[in-house]
Amino acid sequence: MRVDPVTFEVVNNALVGVTEQMAATILRTSYSTVIREMLDYSTAVFDLDGRIIAQSCRIPIHLNSMSRSLRTTLDESIPIGEWEEGDIIVTNDPYKGGQHLPDIQTFLPVFHDETLVAICGTLGHHLDVGGMRPGSYAGEAVEIYQEGLRIPPIKLFERGKLNERLFDLIGCNIRLPDITIGDLRSQTAALEIGRDGVIELIDRYGADTLRACMDEATKASEARLRAKIRELPEGRYQGTYFVDDDGVVDEPIRIVTTLTIEDGSVHVDFTGTDPQRRSPINATLSSCESATYFAVLAILDPTIPANYGVYKPIRITAPEGTVVNALPPAPVVGRNAITHTIVNALTIALSEVVPERITAAYYGMSNVYILSGDSGADGRGWIFFDIEVGGGGGRPAKDGLDCYSQGIHNLANTPIEMVETTYPLRFTRYEFIPDSGGAGRSRGGLGVRRDIQFLDEHGALDTQFDKFKVPPFGLFGGGEGATGRLVLNPDGPEPRELASKTVALELRRGDVVSMWTQGGGGYGAPAERNAAAIVRDMREGKLSAQAAREHYGYDGAAD
Repeated sequence: MRVDPVTFEVVNNALVGVTEQMAATILRTSYSTVIREMLDYSTAVFDLDGRIIAQSCRIPIHLNSMSRSLRTTLDESIPIGEWEEGDIIVTNDPYKGGQHLPDIQTFLPVFHDETLVAICGTLGHHLDVGGMRPGSYAGEAVEIYQEGLRIPPIKLFERGKLNERLFDLIGCNIRLPDITIGDLRSQTAALEIGRDGVIELIDRYGADTLRACMDEATKASEARLRAKIRELPEGRYQGTYFVDDDGVVDEPIRIVTTLTIEDGSVHVDFTGTDPQRRSPINATLSSCESATYFAVLAILDPTIPANYGVYKPIRITAPEGTVVNALPPAPVVGRNAITHTIVNALTIALSEVVPERITAAYYGMSNVYILSGDSGADGRGWIFFDIEVGGGGGRPAKDGLDCYSQGIHNLANTPIEMVETTYPLRFTRYEFIPDSGGAGRSRGGLGVRRDIQFLDEHGALDTQFDKFKVPPFGLFGGGEGATGRLVLNPDGPEPRELASKTVALELRRGDVVSMWTQGGGGYGAPAERNAAAIVRDMREGKLSAQAAREHYGYDGAAD
């Protein structure tokens, strides 16, 4: 069936609007700060083959992740013929298409006149799903069974009826069930909003028109990316970058990307990447794909609608048993150490192809920290989960952005005022770190220092940081960005440097946790930097006089 261009654009954009309505529902009804404030969730609409058609503007690392999970569910667990009206399927299994256990996905079939026409999906990062440590980030885990509750694809609702025993099972295996179950119900409510939006479109345009528009949308995205790739010089390009360590063994992890451009397609080969580790620094194939898709699309043309069609020109080879395609029972909660490094490794490779569209390395890690304490009227204690960002990479004609959620992130900043009124915590410092951006014609963005005072009687700190040893690189002569730091009681008589992947550090009332995040790399030779930009940075406190002399040869005053 052919669809006129106007109808196609209206329906295609309306499907995106449906996903945004779903996202707005989760924002309004969720419980945890992870979802409500940090916005770590995504929503999408799929066709009956499990291929993503439209998604909300949320988290890039979720790109196509839900699609692989849904397609695996259809192929291996619950065939499309067993989906009935009112069903909602839930799963978080990283080895069934997911990424890590805190990311719970839900799917709802959309029926119109008893005919299945589409599937709506949501993904949310949950505050706690059990396991060894509060927040389900067990830095010492050596197998996935230690990381929390693993849910294979199963019907949470069947013909509209809640599976109460399954809800009870989930609630009995997590630390703060009211919050997690509340967020899960928020996701299921959003699915119903999505269903109603798709049905409204069918009532207006017809099911055949909707199917035709979905098909045309994927074809259009594929054609646009292939055309963009054909503009590039064919050849093989390589980028290699490293993760500091896995938190258990003090050895770097090598990520190798070999990118081949040929006849309107891109082949990304991870052969040569290190084997998977007995630690939570592993990624499943779904995570690897999402990071790869993001890097290629963001650099080549971020305006192309990110549906299934845009992924078809990108072929990925990720050898099984490596950190980019780990096999069970490898733990995977810290997979973002791998995925951020994939993005920056592909940046190196593509810097030879489209230098005008490349940035130097950004901070390169989801700097996860989890503070937990024992107080609380219900005796369950409390958990605060947050992610700190750092400096963006310098750009061809602009400096890197300071303290910016770059790359696969797109997270929001959790408001300090809300945190302090909810948890026994006090923020004592939150400021840019001078000189942390790599020197260059375009300076790297600055990292930040954030100090948090612990006000409970007893608690713990768990972190998943990286780039404490391997700095964010500069490009085309640009300097490296500053590495990260983690310090306990930095202004006390005995400050203590902590490992990037700290596990269950005991905290007492008055302790201060100080996080120093990574700066972005510089772009271009520092000698080419405009003197006025150097003066401006000094005046704004972003560059010290000493760094101006050492990196730029500038010996003048700030004004």
